[in-house]
Amino acid sequence: MNNPIKIIKMKNQSYTIAIEFSKPPDDVFNYVINLSKWWPEEFVGDVIKLNSEFVLRTGDTHYSKNKVVEFVPNKKVVWLTTESIRKSDNFDWTGTKFIFELIPKGNNTQLKFTYDGVVLENESGRLVQICDMTINMLSNFIIGKK
Repeated sequence: MNNPIKIIKMKNQSYTIAIEFSKPPDDVFNYVINLSKWWPEEFVGDVIKLNSEFVLRTGDTHYSKNKVVEFVPNKKVVWLTTESIRKSDNFDWTGTKFIFELIPKGNNTQLKFTYDGVVLENESGRLVQICDMTINMLSNFIIGKK
């Protein structure tokens, strides 16, 4: 008898990438919290602030509900995924944190982005690509490139 249950192997993983901007922390922070302007998916929800909730969606193929769990103006924003699904393979990354930290460096600001959560066992390389894409999208928004 065939077993209809598909086992998905997952592991917790953290990945951080950083970039430096010739802007003060308050400018960079305002770009980060303006998520609806730079994130590529449909954004539905409140303005980003402590305890705000929002949904990111790509049609009916990708869905995540998120809550801002840390909000320190000009220093740090963390959102926690509270519900999620990627329909192509039923991947669920609920419990994952997306962390944006700002560190003053003279007249510049270093922005560190960290993905801290669940990945499929065979998607570590994809995680790096997604994190790199995230920091590049945000960077392009901050420096005014489309």
